[in-house]
Parts: sequence; structure tokens; C-alpha cells
Amino acid sequence: MELSALIEQQVERDRRRGFPVDFASDSERLNQLMRDLVGLLGEVGEFANLLKKVGLAHSTPGYVAPLLSEVNAELREELADVAIYLFRLVTILDGDLERDILRKVGINDERYRDLER
Repeated sequence: MELSALIEQQVERDRRRGFPVDFASDSERLNQLMRDLVGLLGEVGEFANLLKKVGLAHSTPGYVAPLLSEVNAELREELADVAIYLFRLVTILDGDLERDILRKVGINDERYRDLER
């Protein structure tokens, strides 16, 4: 499935569930962007907190926490939540995430050309 189709499906789910993605004013749009940014950062925080615990267990004798292999699926789920929030944010901004990523990849290709081996 292409990224654009996945985003369209998620946005349609959001609309059916009453999560706004369409706005009558910039004020409403800004308010939702801020709400979704908080949601995005919360999901990133959940990912980071779990990874922090795994790292502490790995590097600190006596610290009890799960192994990376034991939380791999949970970490991936948090990243999926992050992606859903990104889909919402780009939709609210009337963007095209595929196009924007490809544009940025091109910029990075130029920026980091001297690092290539």
C-alpha cells in the first residue's frame, strides 16, 4: 500500500470517529495542530521511556527492566502511533507527506553528499 493511501484511510477513520481534520478557520486549525502535537510528543515520550528502561537494564547492573527483544512489538506500536499523529498533522496543514519526504530526501542527498562512501 502506498503511503498516500494509508494516510487517506487513517484520515477517513479520524473523520468517522469525530477527530477533526477539516476546519472553518485558522484558529480552529491552530488549536487542533497544538492538540495533535501534544499527542505526538506523548507517543514519542512513551517510546523514549520504554527504550530508556531497556537501556538502563542493559547498562546498569541490578536495574530490572525488560530486554529489547521483549518490548520490540510495543516499541513498534508506539512508532505506529507517532506515524498516525504525523498523518494527522500533515493533513491539517494540507500537505502531501510522500511529496514532502521525497523533497527532503533530495535536500539531504545534496547536504550529505560529501559523507557518502
